[in-house]
Amino acid sequence: MTDTCRLPPPLHRGDALGLFCPAGPPKDPELLYRGIGLLRDAGFRVHEEGHIGPRPGEYLADTDAARAAALHRLWENEEIRAVMAVRGGYGCLRLMPLLDAGLLARHCKWLIGFSDLSLLLNHVSGTAGCVCLHGPMAASLSRCRPEDREQLFAWLAGRIPESVPLPGMEILRDGGPAASGQGRLVGGNLATLVHALATPWDRPFDGCVLFLEDTGEYLYRLDRMLTQLAQAGRLDRLAGLLLGDFDSGADNRTTRLRLQEGLWRRVLELAPPGFPIWAGLPFGHQGQNMPLPIGMHCRMDAASGRLLLLP
Repeated sequence: MTDTCRLPPPLHRGDALGLFCPAGPPKDPELLYRGIGLLRDAGFRVHEEGHIGPRPGEYLADTDAARAAALHRLWENEEIRAVMAVRGGYGCLRLMPLLDAGLLARHCKWLIGFSDLSLLLNHVSGTAGCVCLHGPMAASLSRCRPEDREQLFAWLAGRIPESVPLPGMEILRDGGPAASGQGRLVGGNLATLVHALATPWDRPFDGCVLFLEDTGEYLYRLDRMLTQLAQAGRLDRLAGLLLGDFDSGADNRTTRLRLQEGLWRRVLELAPPGFPIWAGLPFGHQGQNMPLPIGMHCRMDAASGRLLLLP
């Protein structure tokens, strides 16, 4: 794994941004069209690669080979300055054996997505040494908070913030006087990361700040995945842990609070001492999805309640 990641070159008005479906097809074409409209309003030329439309009754947007080839074409095309997924779902794990690591390493450009894309983002960051953005995708762009869209476009334009504000953040523990809370930012969707354990795409998190979120999972399933992650040793040598949105998919406020309370309690039971744990952060599937730079070094600054970025 590359320890130091490069920032991709900034985009300017008129630059091309490529869209592709690495996993599932869009469920709602209207949301995709709105997202494309927002990208164009931001000044980008939108280039669609591969099949990005609906596929009724199918859970994959295309064959594994076709989806991998779409990414390769976008990555080697010098006119494409950034690559954004249409949506997640499931399918990135099936792409991994087909990816050309040499091609990915030869070019440094923004790769943007979340959910199932977590595996691809961490892989590209780790093997190509390129910072990737965990953030809104084309089909979710119109449903996320305006401030998240603005921050995403600022990142693409090269306006890198010094820190990430975390309104509503709760410090579950500070980690003690020896805890630095500083390291490479890695992580994403809990289920996706757990499914990669014991595969060739499994990566250690030693010395990293790990962030996690998930959706459509009941507490016992979240407990099971967190327990597996812990028993696989992936929490043993963290520099810090950040928890975003978690929900069972059909929650009211009361059930979400109960799930959150149970999840936080289980994390504190599983996590060994020595690093800080923050929770209630604004990223995930439920409308708030603050962009996070996978591969960039950061520091959890409890005094300011911010995640300091160290490019």
